[in-house]
Amino acid sequence: MKKIIFGILAMSLSTMALAENKYGVGLGVGVSNSIYKGADDKAYPVPLLDINYGNFYVKGITPGYYLFRGEDLSVSAFIDPMAGFPIKAKDMGVGYTNIDDRDFQAMVGLRADLNTGIAGIRTGASVQFGEHGSEAKISAFRPYNINDKFTLVPGIYVKGFSGDYTDYYFGVTSDEVNRSKFDNLNREYKADAAASVGANLTAEYKWNEKFSLIGILGVEKFSSEVTDSPIVNEDPLFIASVGAKYYF
Repeated sequence: MKKIIFGILAMSLSTMALAENKYGVGLGVGVSNSIYKGADDKAYPVPLLDINYGNFYVKGITPGYYLFRGEDLSVSAFIDPMAGFPIKAKDMGVGYTNIDDRDFQAMVGLRADLNTGIAGIRTGASVQFGEHGSEAKISAFRPYNINDKFTLVPGIYVKGFSGDYTDYYFGVTSDEVNRSKFDNLNREYKADAAASVGANLTAEYKWNEKFSLIGILGVEKFSSEVTDSPIVNEDPLFIASVGAKYYF
């Protein structure tokens, strides 16, 4: 899903920090299975922005501002313009097309990043708030410089979603059940606060000082508060993305 791809790209790009007042721009394509039943897998164009200017930055599609920048710790405020798990009713499978659309939401948040000094491990923690609830994330990753051109960054993360957030995207109302013409959607569902765990692997190959190739693989598994929903698949989400970026 587009939200997962953007989120992992933003986190992965942040592991490949650029020097201050330097810019990287590029474009990639991401593909993922859908968390929703019957919805087709899709490919999405993904902007690869990595911009640092003073205390301002843009990672992926997420702009932010550093409130504090130390040698090993930074704290920033950011805007996630495309948060959530959007779905159009017409894109659902047979028996689910009478649900209400779920839309993207813009969220504002705070993020702290720490270089632990332990075996090269770096960590991040964030919390963000929007119209339909809140989301928190804790992540850890470790860059491996295979040589002067090739870098691998494995990472893991845990997310938490508030009840309002989870219920908006994965809950089922009585009106949606009553509109259904099939037995697929035959019960209401009130979703509570939920969690997910995930892992991703980012690879960057520096073709030269100006040009890089980037690839990402990722997986995310959701707790039962999400997967028990009658409109949600139980399978994990898998993503893959490739792209190219130019530095100047």
